Amino acid sequence: MNKLSKILPAAAVFATAAISSAFAQEEEVEVESFPIEGNIGVTSNYLFRGVTQTGDGAAVQGGLDYAHDSGIYLGTWTSNVNFAGGTELDVYGGYAGEMEEFGYDVGVVGYLYPEKDGEDANFAEVYLNLAYDMFAAGVAVTVASEIDDGAFAAGDFFVYVGGGYDFSDDFSASLTIGYYTFAESNGSDYLYGQIDLTKSTDFGDFTFTYSQAEESDLASDDPLFVVSWGIGF
Repeated sequence: MNKLSKILPAAAVFATAAISSAFAQEEEVEVESFPIEGNIGVTSNYLFRGVTQTGDGAAVQGGLDYAHDSGIYLGTWTSNVNFAGGTELDVYGGYAGEMEEFGYDVGVVGYLYPEKDGEDANFAEVYLNLAYDMFAAGVAVTVASEIDDGAFAAGDFFVYVGGGYDFSDDFSASLTIGYYTFAESNGSDYLYGQIDLTKSTDFGDFTFTYSQAEESDLASDDPLFVVSWGIGF
């Protein structure tokens, strides 16, 4: 997700972090003196923290972000999924900045899904991301959820470490290792690792991803290979 790309290497996500907009080549444009960033992308498999959100199917994704010179930012991002009505809409806001050689990003994100057949799936997290040189780390905690019992309920905790390296101006690699633990769902906790290789061109960013998680109630231990494309405007 684009919010994570403000501080993470290409692996997001974390999304974010997936592809998603995290892989987008972003450029600022001026709209009435406000810096607005937009992004669109497609992926062969939408992965969120090492787990497919589309049943290993393709996704079309995009978002918009507003960033102020003070470090405050707001944004929204959407993708198709294969559950809870078929659409995910993320809304987020936070503050990002630097302290000497350290970068930081703190904020809140809501994951919203249209109701379908009485299935409530909305939840919200607070997150903190840190970066130093080529390294990154962060945590996210679910603070509110419509899910009372099971994964993605209040109290869930995600932590990751990662790093990125630019081989050239247009070719980079990143590695992310994350661990997701669930307060209300025994047997769902899992560890995963992900490698992203990204080639930037005048026509957008092309990313090849290898991701693998340990077996759990939520995650399969099958290796996942994903191809994504994204562009900013």
